[in-house]
Amino acid sequence: MLAALKPFYPVLFLLVWSAGYAMGKLALVYTEPFNLLAFRFFGAFLVLTPLVLLWRLPIPNFRQSYALMGTGLFLHIGHFGSIYLGMKLGASASIMALFAASQPVLVIISSALLAKRVPAWNVWASLSLGLLGAALIIGVDMDGNEGYLLGAILGFTAVVGLSIGQVIEKQRKLGVHPIVATWVQYAFASAISIPFALFFEGFVMESSLPFWGAISFLVIGNSIVGILLMFAMVRQGSIAKVASIMFMVPAVGALIAWLVADEVPQLMMIPGFLLAMLGALWTNKIASRN
Repeated sequence: MLAALKPFYPVLFLLVWSAGYAMGKLALVYTEPFNLLAFRFFGAFLVLTPLVLLWRLPIPNFRQSYALMGTGLFLHIGHFGSIYLGMKLGASASIMALFAASQPVLVIISSALLAKRVPAWNVWASLSLGLLGAALIIGVDMDGNEGYLLGAILGFTAVVGLSIGQVIEKQRKLGVHPIVATWVQYAFASAISIPFALFFEGFVMESSLPFWGAISFLVIGNSIVGILLMFAMVRQGSIAKVASIMFMVPAVGALIAWLVADEVPQLMMIPGFLLAMLGALWTNKIASRN
């Protein structure tokens, strides 16, 4: 069944990943950022634990676990922590989804810098074009809210962290089952996020149907299905080409944010979206040549 679904991995990943921004924004109405991280990571850890035990999957050794924790620091804590804190400060789910379009070029830049190479001029130009589009949208949408601007900056930081984590994941050949790798990373992320949540925010949660619906999606859809699909695609092909699916996230994410989080896009934001999409498409063309 999984083999039959392989051609649909990119579409499934696009839908799951795009919806995660709106679901995070919805959940933050009822809790705080660090609490949301703790709910998400510990919930995913609990869901994966029976699979690891029942299937008797081999547990990684200390060296492998240490490497997985380092990757998880970027992929999970850095990425989602920045996104949730940014949205709590006032940034919209749509602008967070827009920054996802910068991921392909950031992956190319990260890969080049880790290989001690200077990326080509067109790589930097495509990133600049995408960021210019994002800046136009921020200017229209922030409405004098300084928290929105800071939140948007955190959103871009989140995509940088995700890109670095993906490059490291691609380069390392740990030989660990993807479910076990994800399970170890969520155990580590839980051990970090739970004390942070209790110390800085206390236990904050307003129990309601929308909250539990959003948490269920973030745990199962985003944290397990989405991450495993991302790992599967990264391991199967060119990381830059895989990341190019992200150029569609802004449009799909904005649509879902409109339906779920009641974020109605303004007409004046359209030029910014078009510039960002153009930059992402340019990156896609660059990646296809590599």
